[in-house]
Amino acid sequence: MLILIKLAAIATVVIFFQTGKKHGENGYKWALIGFIGFALGFAISMTVIGETLISVAVACIVVYLTRSRLLKILANTRST
Repeated sequence: MLILIKLAAIATVVIFFQTGKKHGENGYKWALIGFIGFALGFAISMTVIGETLISVAVACIVVYLTRSRLLKILANTRST
């Protein structure tokens, strides 16, 4: 299970970095935000639920919602 957690965290960092660069933002900042979101989502769900696979899924959902919210904020700031 540890490799699944590491792969999900790496995928999160890569996706956030590429998204940030694609939209002309600082990719490292976006990658850090994504990693912190994944780590917090995983840690909190692991504390509350206690099941590793479910915690990874919850962390991935948290990361997806964080990314969509960041993109929405970016679109709003560019349109005004």
